[in-house]
Amino acid sequence: MAGDSRMICVHRLQDPIEANLIRGLLMNEGIPVELTGEGLVGAYSGVPKLCEVRIMVPPIYRSAAETILQRYDEHRQRPEGGRDWVCPRCGESNDPSFEICWSCEGASNP
Repeated sequence: MAGDSRMICVHRLQDPIEANLIRGLLMNEGIPVELTGEGLVGAYSGVPKLCEVRIMVPPIYRSAAETILQRYDEHRQRPEGGRDWVCPRCGESNDPSFEICWSCEGASNP
């Protein structure tokens, strides 16, 4: 990044939990991520535009981040179903909608 501290917004959400899930997905792929606006959600929950959580990445990671976000959106739109899977690293049971372990973030859905 050669000293470039700029970050660009690649996604906006109103759900801080989902924003943190996406943050984990991006970080798992080696993409530096910052969430902005997360602290405003509780204070301005009645005003949607004021409580957006923005997912910010360095410009050089934009394309990779957008690809991961597209995969995430496609995965979310699939019909419900499937079976829980057990993380081989920590042994936690995970919903089939999770691509990485919710507990340790260290293993991918087989």
